[in-house]
Amino acid sequence: MNPIAVLQDMLFNVLQFYFSICGNYGVAIILLTVSVKLALYPLTLQSTQQMMAMQKIQPKIEEIKKKFKDNPQKFQSETMDLYKKNKINPIGGCLPMVLQIPFFLALFFALNSDKFKAIVSIHNVNTAFLWIGNLAAPDPTYILVVLIAVTTYYSQKVMSSSSPQMAGMLYFMPLFIAFVSAPFPAGVQLYWVVQNLLTMIQQMYILKKGGLKV
Repeated sequence: MNPIAVLQDMLFNVLQFYFSICGNYGVAIILLTVSVKLALYPLTLQSTQQMMAMQKIQPKIEEIKKKFKDNPQKFQSETMDLYKKNKINPIGGCLPMVLQIPFFLALFFALNSDKFKAIVSIHNVNTAFLWIGNLAAPDPTYILVVLIAVTTYYSQKVMSSSSPQMAGMLYFMPLFIAFVSAPFPAGVQLYWVVQNLLTMIQQMYILKKGGLKV
């Protein structure tokens, strides 16, 4: 069976459970987002710690790059030794982001599923939230799209590095993600905004706990 389909059914059931408690799909989506973030917090903690460690050794990596600029193999070997010495996994910082992709896809499909559309149309359930008339359709005001761009920017900025490459991505990714998210259901857009806000809070907490400035 398709893992995304299984996760989609699970998230749909959790969404229905929260809706049965609060009676509003917007609030239910927020509660679902909080649940996902709490479930992934141990991995987020490990990921942020890995990124912090990467930033600390960045000057040493630059020194190795200058020293072995004409010897790529030696540079690679020395860099891997530096990672090993500092107990750093170069791809460890990406794991929570990768794991959130199935949850995002599952929620996207759940809000576009025939079951959800049946709930909206047949049972005449109120799918409005704040200024949003229908969480199953895109936000016509584009307010959520703007919020996605802003929250993506600041969630990246919390852990941004000083490299020119990362500085460029800091501005490009929010605009790209906002553009991609524009046609998505407002429920998915709301999930994205809340997820970004929670990511910022978690990262600031972890950095403060680690004694670093935020």
